Amino acid sequence: MTRRAACLLLPLILVGCRRSPSAPPSVVLISIDTLRADHLSAYGYRGVETPALDSLRRDSMLFENAYCQVPLTLPSHATILTGLLPFQHGVRDNIGFRLSPEHATLASMLAPRGYACGAAVSSFALRHDRGLSAGFDFYDDSFGRGSLDERPGEQTEMRLERWIESVSGRPFFAFLHLYEPHAPYSPPEPFRSRYATSPYDGEIAAADAAVGRLLEFLKRRRLYDRAVVVFLSDHGEGLDDHGEAEHGVFLYREAIRVPFFFKMPGARTSPSTFPSPVGLVDVVPTVLAAAGVAAPPGLAGVNVFADSREPRASRRIYAETLYPRLALGWSDLASLVDARFQYIEAPRPELYDLVSDPVERADLSASRPAEFRRLRLALEKMPHVSSVSGRAAPQELEKLGSLGYISIARGSASGPLPDPKDKIATLKKFKRLFELFYARRDGETIAQAREIVSEEPAILSAWRMMANVEERRGNLPAAARALQKGLAAAPDASGEEISQTETQLAAVLERAGDRKSAEKIFRESLARGLATQEMKRNLARLLTDSGRAAEALALLPARAAGEDAATLDIRGVALAQTGRGEEARQVFLQGLREDPGNVSVCVHLGMLSLREKDPAHARAWFETALSVEPSAAEALTGLGLAQAALGLERDAYKSWTRALAADAAQYDALFNRAVAAGRMGRPREARHDLERFLAAAPRDRYAEKIAEARRLLASLGRN
Repeated sequence: MTRRAACLLLPLILVGCRRSPSAPPSVVLISIDTLRADHLSAYGYRGVETPALDSLRRDSMLFENAYCQVPLTLPSHATILTGLLPFQHGVRDNIGFRLSPEHATLASMLAPRGYACGAAVSSFALRHDRGLSAGFDFYDDSFGRGSLDERPGEQTEMRLERWIESVSGRPFFAFLHLYEPHAPYSPPEPFRSRYATSPYDGEIAAADAAVGRLLEFLKRRRLYDRAVVVFLSDHGEGLDDHGEAEHGVFLYREAIRVPFFFKMPGARTSPSTFPSPVGLVDVVPTVLAAAGVAAPPGLAGVNVFADSREPRASRRIYAETLYPRLALGWSDLASLVDARFQYIEAPRPELYDLVSDPVERADLSASRPAEFRRLRLALEKMPHVSSVSGRAAPQELEKLGSLGYISIARGSASGPLPDPKDKIATLKKFKRLFELFYARRDGETIAQAREIVSEEPAILSAWRMMANVEERRGNLPAAARALQKGLAAAPDASGEEISQTETQLAAVLERAGDRKSAEKIFRESLARGLATQEMKRNLARLLTDSGRAAEALALLPARAAGEDAATLDIRGVALAQTGRGEEARQVFLQGLREDPGNVSVCVHLGMLSLREKDPAHARAWFETALSVEPSAAEALTGLGLAQAALGLERDAYKSWTRALAADAAQYDALFNRAVAAGRMGRPREARHDLERFLAAAPRDRYAEKIAEARRLLASLGRN
């Protein structure tokens, strides 16, 4: 079809979607993660069968040259749902960023017009606390216990189906996110066997099946014809076309060109194609126009159907990736794409002719100076360069690391950063390190980490992963040595990297029983002005554990609402130790408001109730903690204390036994079980537990109980 013929179809489509103001169309947005446009039959690919998407394409406008604005899941979806460029909405990477409440999402734009808004997502990267859930009545990001923080597409689709059924009779906005075909590629049967030589395509087929279930559901409920249906991907996948196996580092077309279908409500039309460049930033204004809702001012995207007379051939689409700088210590990249050329800003800039060289093999930066200067100047006028950094909790890094997202601390960030083109080969080593670690292949992990630090000693992440393996093996001295070597090898590392490593080192030393050295690390960091809130919190915990609650409170002065639950938890413990029980209770309850079901806070509320001679309420708090985490050792130890106070000694004995099975270092449970065994007429068991306690309990924390254990052991010897 010619470009002019494609454009002539646009008025017919728009006529077909005109509706009464009292009957706005429902909106269905389907996002398949990591899907390259050139791996769909709608874009000419023959390697995978996608019957559902082929059917949707027959009812839709297809955009031949649609581009994402960031080849990463979270920032790309932030653009999709806000209509803003990354440097406008502020979400620049998967880790350490969240969408600010000041930026409206498509859901919060449609909800005031009477729309029910629901979403079901399949990846930890899009969890509700990243800000994208704003405006949604329903936002399902629950992956279930034991998951890898991703969910099979068919399960996610079923959750969204049930929600749509619950809002029947109202216009709705439904957002479905499918994580296939994100790496690691492991399609379910029958697609695993059918695409044995191309598991990436097998996952595409699995995602297509989930899309098919949703489309069939909409058709059965007679919702499909009257709905706007948008299908897209957040970004593509490298598949080693330019040396990158996955995505996030480069901005070549395989990473940023995405499929994009738009089905209007009303009468069906013959399939049509829009060849001019568009961006995912255009989704919001185009959907709002189709729904008859005025777009808010300030959007960077445009309604792609607003001007049907001429193709938008002169449009320039922006893309960026800060992932190389934030996660790998390499230069960030930015690009502009128009109907003919892509310019990539890098330490060595590149220019490609997308008409004659769509796979971008011939860099024309030297031979086409006019086009090179034109796009370079246009990019320079955009306020895309800014000093940004994302802060992520270690738990977030671990969860995203298990999904293949690599973050490598590399020591000093001063001076010019290397071009990712020159470093991409080393990414395979980092990927291999992460794969081995999360597969728990400990010996190979250590060997791979040693190879990396032998070449680049300042990569603190490799030292930390080596230490993690040694911790997992129970070799705490080796773990401490690895962290100490890493800190010595990276004296110019960023303050955040040093703080993370020192925090891990202090935790290892504490586990090894050297609490004084752990405290010293935190105090030295505090003196240098590098102590993070986590380090202050951990120092306060060490102080409360050694009976210095007043010092702990000085480290954690009371602040306004909105503090994290972990800090509130430690402050509550310190308040309780100083006899300010009611203040402690209010602080703990504030912690639960910040993080409902926080196990540690529930345990400490239980301990506070025991202190106040209220074992019934204490038992309830410990049981609440165990309903969240059934093997929480401290909760089991506390539950035993509450049961013993209620006269349920045999139940207490069982709880302490469970606590010790979960954590052999529960010395209070060990001592109390010994006492209970003696009372229950089991002297042999009592003697065994007392001997274990005397051999292992830290003397600085258990001096009184150690003296009592010796007295009890002596008394058993006389019987």
